[in-house]
Amino acid sequence: MKPTDDHLHQLLGRLQLTTLRDQLDTLLDEAARRELNLREALTFFCQAEVARREQRRLEMAARLAKFPFVRTLEDFDFAAQPALDPKHFRDLALCRWVANGDGVLLLGPPGSERRIWRSPWGAPPSSRAIPSCSPPPPPWSPAWPTPTARGGWTTASATGPNPSC
Repeated sequence: MKPTDDHLHQLLGRLQLTTLRDQLDTLLDEAARRELNLREALTFFCQAEVARREQRRLEMAARLAKFPFVRTLEDFDFAAQPALDPKHFRDLALCRWVANGDGVLLLGPPGSERRIWRSPWGAPPSSRAIPSCSPPPPPWSPAWPTPTARGGWTTASATGPNPSC
């Protein structure tokens, strides 16, 4: 390694560009193979750094969430739940409803999975009553908004949080 390479690695480390520092030779070879000009090569290097940071961020978030395993929509067995439409769920996964400002309401009976609360802090939150400013939700009423055939909602008056708080 030449002294200029050492200096470049030090600078990349100081700037916290760890992907560029660790994969510099590979990225330079790839940029040369693609015959990128200087601006395109710099864009390519930045994209590699951003992609690796995003990947590390997602890995860290999954570790902090302590998921027992990672599941994707492709792994889901729709044959075990014939009432679910795979096309509908894949459409929801595109998140067009977020861009359109729409809401998603998932209706159905509560699941039958067992929930076991294990916490180093003791009992589950439900047993440690915390006063709430909102009253408990009333039972379903025909006056509540209902979905329409065109994807909208009927108008109905909504009640807000408890004004006495």
